Amino acid sequence: MKLRKFTVKVLLLFRKLENAKHSIRNFYKENLRSIGRFIYTLSGIISFFILIFEYGFYYPVDWIPVVRSIVTTLVNFFLIYELFSFLFSSKKALEYLFEHKLQFFIIFLILIERLFQESILAFLSTYHLTGDDTTLIFLSTNQLLLIFSNLAHFYRISRLYNAKNINPSFVFIGSFAAIIFFGSLFLHFPKATSQNLPSIDIIFTSVSATCVTGLSTINITDEFTRTGQLIILMMIQVGGLGLMTLTSFFSFFLAGQASVNDKLLLKDLLSEESIGKVKEILKQIAYQTIFIEILGAVLLYLTFPISLSLPESEKIFFCIFHSISAFCNAGFSLLPGNLNDPHFSTAQSFLSTIMILIMLGGLGFPVLGQLRRWIFYRNEPTFRFSVATRLVLFTSVFLWFFGAISYFLLEQQYTLKNLSITEQLFHSLFYSVTTRTAGFNTLDLTKMGIPITFISFFLMWVGASPISTGGGIKTTTFAISFLNIVNQIIGKNTLEIYYRSIAPSTIARASATIVLSLFVIFTAILGLVIFESAPFLDLCYEVVSAFGTVGLSRGLTPTLGFQSKVIICIVMFVGRVGILTLLIALSKRAKNYSYKYPLEYVVVG
Repeated sequence: MKLRKFTVKVLLLFRKLENAKHSIRNFYKENLRSIGRFIYTLSGIISFFILIFEYGFYYPVDWIPVVRSIVTTLVNFFLIYELFSFLFSSKKALEYLFEHKLQFFIIFLILIERLFQESILAFLSTYHLTGDDTTLIFLSTNQLLLIFSNLAHFYRISRLYNAKNINPSFVFIGSFAAIIFFGSLFLHFPKATSQNLPSIDIIFTSVSATCVTGLSTINITDEFTRTGQLIILMMIQVGGLGLMTLTSFFSFFLAGQASVNDKLLLKDLLSEESIGKVKEILKQIAYQTIFIEILGAVLLYLTFPISLSLPESEKIFFCIFHSISAFCNAGFSLLPGNLNDPHFSTAQSFLSTIMILIMLGGLGFPVLGQLRRWIFYRNEPTFRFSVATRLVLFTSVFLWFFGAISYFLLEQQYTLKNLSITEQLFHSLFYSVTTRTAGFNTLDLTKMGIPITFISFFLMWVGASPISTGGGIKTTTFAISFLNIVNQIIGKNTLEIYYRSIAPSTIARASATIVLSLFVIFTAILGLVIFESAPFLDLCYEVVSAFGTVGLSRGLTPTLGFQSKVIICIVMFVGRVGILTLLIALSKRAKNYSYKYPLEYVVVG
């Protein structure tokens, strides 16, 4: 009897607690949640400006404790807000954790930082970082984590666009323009540069980094501080992958979900046939990039030339910078003469890693995904390479060997002179790979002969593959157009490749891309001829390199005038986003009607 009464009392107590919990939850939702969200968003804005203040401007040492107190307050509010949101959520615990995994991951990192702060400080001191440096690292880490948390929260509760009413091409181009604008703004900060630089040089560097080109009118090692170099590196990373790809990854996997409109927009941006494949493509892009760049940085560190002595922290940053720059096909280097340096031009293991990273970045993410499946799941009965992947692989291998053989045969009396056969073969292959879109050079290009310069025009013009980190007209465009010409010669009406019929719209788009690319190149060359007095061949090389987002130069870039820098900036932007994509974004779409006019044949050719 007593046990029964006790059980009843316990049940009544739980019921009262549950009712009290519901009352508190309702009070929180009705009175406190909106205030908390406002302060949460405001804290993210304050944190963003503090981060800019820390890295962008110089300020008195007396302000450091104040800044530290503000950041600590912001982080503490974040922890309290997330705790209350979790306790008073109407959703189940696991469901809430899944939708807010970014926030809880950030909380985990903050707790790790606070629990093991002394150990972290001791570790950083081994890399010769001072107390001020470590304080800045902790402040910056907290601010970045808070900013990402706010972005995820803001994305989840709002939708800034309706994908049905926005042209995907306009979104794609607008994202690159936004990166260039903010990158140029950040590089104007006092802490980003070693001295005052002309705005046109800063904008040129921002365009080149965002469009992963590598052309530079200034020496980024001497003219930019470590802060400036980090900004350039972030622009390379975001420009290589694309802003929409990164933000969409956050919406899918960090903010919890993405709407159907988001998926429709991404389907068009990624040129996918099915909306169901968008999430898988985004996962591939994110995971492949992280894995390849980390592995590349480790290999570069292990193969770093012994003859060059650098502090450990600088060596690590050097390897990370060049891994990202190589995979994104950017061609930026922290060395004054790029990789044409006595310590690196003979380091074949180091250069081989760079070369492999360039190849992987230029193949395109869908191709990398299919290659991964071929390695691990080749025996699956449903697996087969797509037509696009086969075209990319065949065309890329052909161009690599064509470029290497041409360079080896034509440069014997020029840049390859006085080198051993092994070195000649290696540098020939490296130049063939880097000419496609990367921009790293191991030899003095000003000494290069005229014949290989003309072949370089072709390699740079073709460029990389679709949905990759490179530019140019793309390998599939060249392959489709070439095979279509063969079709016309033999009198075949339908283009068939690997037992598949190629859509007429694909053939038309490839032809239009080639014609428009030649128009851009010829127009830009005309502009440089008007404003520059340099040799004509060097001007052509500069323009084609910019269009293909290659970044190789015959020493002309630093000597360009204001008007020529503007022209090259436009060419780099058009080469990265695609001239056809740009025109589609700026044009009003025509209406398609169900009727057709009578067919008429016009004499051409």
